[in-house]
Amino acid sequence: MTPRALTALVAARLYEQRRLVLYACAAALVVGLLQPREAAGPVMFCSFLGILMALAQSPGRYPHLDRCEQSAPLFGRELARAKALIPCVAAALATTIYAAAASVRGAPDAVLMLPIALAAVVAATLTALSATLRLRGSRAFYVLLAAAASAIAYVLAVPAHSPLAEFGFCAIASFLALRQYGEALARYDPI
Repeated sequence: MTPRALTALVAARLYEQRRLVLYACAAALVVGLLQPREAAGPVMFCSFLGILMALAQSPGRYPHLDRCEQSAPLFGRELARAKALIPCVAAALATTIYAAAASVRGAPDAVLMLPIALAAVVAATLTALSATLRLRGSRAFYVLLAAAASAIAYVLAVPAHSPLAEFGFCAIASFLALRQYGEALARYDPI
């Protein structure tokens, strides 16, 4: 996929979902200002926002974009990378706003918790993307798997005091989730 095609897909989806992204950022701002002074807040709340943003990528929600993407000469893994960027960008923006709001409020470790929260949020978001192509029980399983990925990342980073282990876990979980999503897209709409 060319960078130009990737940019066009991401820009079109972000434009179409601009209200959802704005609401997620506003919620992150409010919760960041009101949050308790623990690391669980940004990890869990922003992972929840990331899961919601991932579920917004479900086929059928934006039929005109789905038709454009299906008519483009893209393989499943290329389309997966493009569609994965949208919820990751939105979730990362919401996480950054959350950390900025917490920092303004006076949380001393808000800036230090940002990389830990970002890693967990991206892993949860990418894991939740596979739920968009499934129904009922399978969909719920992937959403629970995304929540579990976020919780494991939090446990590794904060109670276990090992941010490097958390980054490693999140990198592996993100890679496997994106790979699984690409394979599912290829089966769902083979070219």
